[in-house]
Amino acid sequence: MKSNRKHKPFLTALVLLIIFSGFRLPETQVAYHSNNYLMSGFSGITDGDLPDWALLDPETDGYEGVRTKAFYKYIQTLDFIPERKEVIVGVIDSGFDTDHPDLKENIWINEKEANGSPGIDDDENGYIDDINGWNFLGNAKYISYEVARELKRLKDLNTPSFDEYFKKVQAEYDDKYDEVMSTYEGIKWTINDLEDAEKILRQKNITTDPEKLQGISMNLEGKYSDAASVILGVYLLYGAKKEDVLKLRDQYEIKSKHLFDTTSTYILVGDNPDDRYEKGYGNPNVDEKEQGHGTHVAGIIASKKTGQAPFAKLMLLRAVPNEGDERDKDVANAIRYAVDNGASIINMSAGKYFSPDPELVVEAIKYAEERGVLFVVSAGNEGIDVSKRINYPRKFISDGSTKTYFSNMLVVGASSWMKTWNQEKDPENKNSQFDLLAQFSNFSKEVVDIFAPGVQINSTFPEGKYEPLNGTSMAAPVVSGVAAVLKSYYPALTAQQLKEVIMSSARQYDGLVVKVRNKKNTKFGELSKSGGVVDLMNAYRRAGEIVIN
Repeated sequence: MKSNRKHKPFLTALVLLIIFSGFRLPETQVAYHSNNYLMSGFSGITDGDLPDWALLDPETDGYEGVRTKAFYKYIQTLDFIPERKEVIVGVIDSGFDTDHPDLKENIWINEKEANGSPGIDDDENGYIDDINGWNFLGNAKYISYEVARELKRLKDLNTPSFDEYFKKVQAEYDDKYDEVMSTYEGIKWTINDLEDAEKILRQKNITTDPEKLQGISMNLEGKYSDAASVILGVYLLYGAKKEDVLKLRDQYEIKSKHLFDTTSTYILVGDNPDDRYEKGYGNPNVDEKEQGHGTHVAGIIASKKTGQAPFAKLMLLRAVPNEGDERDKDVANAIRYAVDNGASIINMSAGKYFSPDPELVVEAIKYAEERGVLFVVSAGNEGIDVSKRINYPRKFISDGSTKTYFSNMLVVGASSWMKTWNQEKDPENKNSQFDLLAQFSNFSKEVVDIFAPGVQINSTFPEGKYEPLNGTSMAAPVVSGVAAVLKSYYPALTAQQLKEVIMSSARQYDGLVVKVRNKKNTKFGELSKSGGVVDLMNAYRRAGEIVIN
């Protein structure tokens, strides 16, 4: 690792700015029947910073949400309330809190396995005791970045260092390594500074709690004033107490240990590396309470309190590690599992920029396409134009000269609650002075289909909690939830029709120019194929037109 103590102030400030300003580093269910509850159940279960804005209406509520609450109120005004059919959404993610009170009744149950014999493949689908879905990672919680695995593969093949692809992989590996390790060092330096400051303050029995320290800091002098400034600087600039920084250190300790590990992943997972089409490895345990990503994504789709479709059944598929990149084999198997076991929609809030076997996943997406299953995937969080760099899973089939994009795939970028940033709408600068486009979201007129709320999205978190998170990981399940609503009321809609309905009904922002990361300010309509943000009310009406015609 290349680091130098003299860079400490810059690194410390950068680390905390990235982590605590709301910007997330790249990543990297029984039917609910009470319509009255659907109207009243979207209570603002947040930390008080923002309401559950993704459910709101820009015209009546002032937030650029999906108009979910308005939709359920509208349904109640109809002379004939349409019947809802059961809809299953497969969620490919990192594991789930299956005991969360607002999710547990909406988790899909494989009845043949639930009522069958333990240790027997009662439904003969190749998976034993898969009651709620399947865990394709077995007991592995952490695996490496794909770029680390790819570099190891190239070295094992004795690929010369002057090979162009080798140089590309090596450069990406070095960048990732330096990013993680320097951040880890910066966090440790920050903790040392905080601990040194605490020692000084304790010499005079002065409080080290930043909230209490604010009231007395002006009366301190000399080294005591300096010590207070260190603690308050971290707290006031980044909203972080020492315990927050300690948690972050623990996270980066795990990253530093596992993301660049050269242990072959099949050893960790327990599958056969020579069998691309192997299935049945792993285990049926999809529960995960240490990492909240999958639980959060599932809740955006079908939580009783903040879900877009709080009646949908969630088929839980663990194929994304708590740290590291998902494997192509696991993703392909998860897609096929969802298709074969009744899912109408699949959500995958994950992606990567290296893929050793992309065609295996492409085959699985084609399999879903042929069987009428909609596949919704996040666009990625690097703030780049993804037409210039392929983000996997690949979004198209190529014959070498032309690209054919999947007719059943929706690629989703992240939007915020404001058309144009202003301090009144964002007093704590949670969107970093960006406008409708989330500052981290990838974009592309060629690749990204639509935008959806993805900043400070409130949803389920392990241990019965709710927390706001940022990411295109949050935007994709908003669209999956909308698709589930449409499919439940109009079950005859095909995957292709669902995609057309959602895109053609997107809420437009004619002429709106927004701030774009690493790019000149651009018209929002030029950042995706549809040019807009998903809108449940518009989509429902459009679906009705298609069905009638």
